[in-house]
Amino acid sequence: MQTDIPDPAVPGDLVSGRRFVVLDCETTGFEPERGDRMVSLALVTVADGRVTDRFSSLLDPGRDPGPVHIHGITKSLSASAPRFPEILPEVLGRLRDAVLVAHNVGFDLRFLAMELELAGSGAPPPATLDTLALARRYLPELPNHRLTTCVEFLGIPHRAHRADSDAEVTAVLLLELLRRAAADGHRDLEELVEPGAEVLRRERRARVRCSAETPGLADEHRAAHRVLAGWAGEADACRAALRALQRAGCPDAGRLWAWFGGTLGGPTAAFGPPRPDWAAKALRTGLDLLLAAPGARREDVAQAVSWVAALDRGAERPRRLLSLFPEPAAAVAGLPECGHCWSCAALGLCTTGSVGAALVSHYGADPAWADELSAALPALRDAGDLAALGRAARYAGQGMERRGRPADAMRLWQWAVDHGARDPVVFNRLTLGHERAGDDHAALALCERGLAHRRGAGARAVWEALARRAARCRRRLAGLPAPAPSEPETADGWADT
Repeated sequence: MQTDIPDPAVPGDLVSGRRFVVLDCETTGFEPERGDRMVSLALVTVADGRVTDRFSSLLDPGRDPGPVHIHGITKSLSASAPRFPEILPEVLGRLRDAVLVAHNVGFDLRFLAMELELAGSGAPPPATLDTLALARRYLPELPNHRLTTCVEFLGIPHRAHRADSDAEVTAVLLLELLRRAAADGHRDLEELVEPGAEVLRRERRARVRCSAETPGLADEHRAAHRVLAGWAGEADACRAALRALQRAGCPDAGRLWAWFGGTLGGPTAAFGPPRPDWAAKALRTGLDLLLAAPGARREDVAQAVSWVAALDRGAERPRRLLSLFPEPAAAVAGLPECGHCWSCAALGLCTTGSVGAALVSHYGADPAWADELSAALPALRDAGDLAALGRAARYAGQGMERRGRPADAMRLWQWAVDHGARDPVVFNRLTLGHERAGDDHAALALCERGLAHRRGAGARAVWEALARRAARCRRRLAGLPAPAPSEPETADGWADT
């Protein structure tokens, strides 16, 4: 499939002279370390900001093709396709000196690395870029960041679970996200990419630790893995198998409960129509187990939180997300920072896996929900989720301004700042209000407080607005002439992230 959507213009600093290869693959299962293989692969090359090449192929995995009801590749189709080593020259020629791109790049990289290793072709690509991570930064208003959700929001035609279609739309999504990153001040692609070896190491460490092939398992434990690996039986059978894994203390029980809950959140050929109540219970069980695991990381819980948010999509009151406060929302907020999301880089506060961030994205900036969102601020504060607290205050205050309540907005922003919010737009709006009221002392103090939180290159425009305001206030306090504030009443001075 080739999309007719034109490529968005991206400033040359991020794409000039750079070649990206977007990868998508359909697979026999989820665990290449336990024998799952690719059944199809697609590569879309983007050079200097334009799609220049496309390659796709079905593959013979040397075993059953797995969930045919998802990817549609039957045993007869895969048996007549080439093995991965036969297309190796096509793959290596495209990957050479390119940045590997995928939506949830760790998943595709694990399969690519395994196929390359089995073919005796060495290391994964040296640089990777994850459009899922970029989407979480630059499409914060979405209820989740699945590929289908992102491209639907951007109006990109898509046929899900087909490697060629998924790679094609991911290429278009990549260019749009790079355009938004450039608008936020990024000029160096190295700020956005990760070494392939580091991504692969992290993903393999976090993935399967137990399966039907693990030596020494009890019969019930092994049988439960086989039910889940084969999507065998109805939802009742899978739920019983998960309970057996939990009783056995399986280290993968949390991840598999979360997968089951996420699957039940939508219609599937395996389980029929959505079962949101079952899904919510399964996701809560999975989330609790993941958080209780030794060495839990934010990346471990991010997908489960995203699935919970998807259950509340379209609801006026996100009851399933709200039910996660104060725990496990506080437990997620207490995990170590991921170190690579936008909020880590720009503010030193992490949003990966954040229940609060998912809650704020549910409400968004709609003025109609300003008061309900503002009522959630104490829960975000009590959970210790300062990144979500700042964004919630931003959206709620802006909604109050748009409804003709600037004084309420100022009080809300001051409360949020006093309780640890670092959102630069909150500081921008609050200091602008003080400057216009002639209170240069308060405006300057808040400008300096906000600027002290700055990290990295993100949100450049709003930090610069704060710096200009601080300079004006200093001049006036020193008795020197200074220009009047010029920012429009409703402008944020920042491409939202």
